[in-house]
Amino acid sequence: MHTNNGGLNNPSTARVALYGFTSQWFLVPQGTGIIAVILHQLDYQFHGLHVISYIFWLLTIVLLVSMLLVYLVRCLLFPRHVLNAIKHDISESACLASISISYTSIIQMMVLALVQDGAWGKGWGIAAYAMWWTNVAMALTIVVVVPFIYVRLYPSGVPHLSPGSQLPMIAALTAAAGGGTICQGAQLSVQLQIPVIIVSYMLVGLGLPLAFALDVLFWGRLLDKSLPDRQRTFQDMILCGPWGQGSFALQILGNVVLSGSFASYNTGTFLTAAAAGPVGYVSMLAGLMSWGMGTFWWIFAIISILHGATDHWRPRKIPYGLVAWSIVFPWGVYTNAAVQLGKLLDSRAFKVWSTALAIMLVIAWLWNVAMSLRGVVRGTMLGLDHGWKRHV
Repeated sequence: MHTNNGGLNNPSTARVALYGFTSQWFLVPQGTGIIAVILHQLDYQFHGLHVISYIFWLLTIVLLVSMLLVYLVRCLLFPRHVLNAIKHDISESACLASISISYTSIIQMMVLALVQDGAWGKGWGIAAYAMWWTNVAMALTIVVVVPFIYVRLYPSGVPHLSPGSQLPMIAALTAAAGGGTICQGAQLSVQLQIPVIIVSYMLVGLGLPLAFALDVLFWGRLLDKSLPDRQRTFQDMILCGPWGQGSFALQILGNVVLSGSFASYNTGTFLTAAAAGPVGYVSMLAGLMSWGMGTFWWIFAIISILHGATDHWRPRKIPYGLVAWSIVFPWGVYTNAAVQLGKLLDSRAFKVWSTALAIMLVIAWLWNVAMSLRGVVRGTMLGLDHGWKRHV
């Protein structure tokens, strides 16, 4: 494989590696963060599992900060290359949404670890509240600007539409899910909770319809036999993401409404005790239905990956790349929604199934970590044809 160095003359190995550091690397902290949240919330806990979730949380922070610094250096050294990639490569622009998604997972774990579990007090809840609002601004910017780029400014057409185009919508839905977590566990006053609930529902209304529209377009692409290459088959799992995250957001927001936020606020026509029951239960029902749609895409993605890994029932290798990290976060939010359903329904079936999903998810994460580390050591994940030798 020949590496495109964008016209660099006699580049050093480090500069070539930095040149090849795409926004797809943000899929790594994105997937790591959701595992932290799931392990903390699983119904079947063993001694030390919370500690493991804290380790994943800290690892998410380290990965996100370090990758942000590297990506910013890349932007400073190769601004034209980065701008051109954002304009013309859907994966490059869409994966910028992973920054907001990872940030939300960090905020959620702040609430779960420092406020709900520990004796750190309401101060950390207020900090998480302030951070959530900054993330809402980031998610709104991403969900508007990124689709505008590849729909109006530099359209590539439906034949080139990939599931990765749904990452901005997932960012909005993840912010909504984070809003529900903050209201449930950050020990906020009702006056602070109500704006978060309202904005979170608005984010759900923003994200799910757009995700459905892109589902239809991608389905049309499949029916037109415009299939992605085998490596990008992993991206099919992203289609599960909006519905899994939307399901969790709707469930937890409905639970917050029923827990007394509307009744305590009791102002106007909508934010009242009388409205709490209908709003809360309809929200939970919509979350269950959304999880059903997520189940379809989860099964579809698994079958699609298995199909890509076989040729007339004979195994064949799918080339590994960062796109394989597309499996982790969507699978994670689908699992997290199942965990929440197990709590709301007090269902042993959902509790067992969510635990099984979590075990498979951790295995997928470990596989991706092992393959990514091997690729970094060899240099293949960073566009180094000759490894970490002097690049020529």
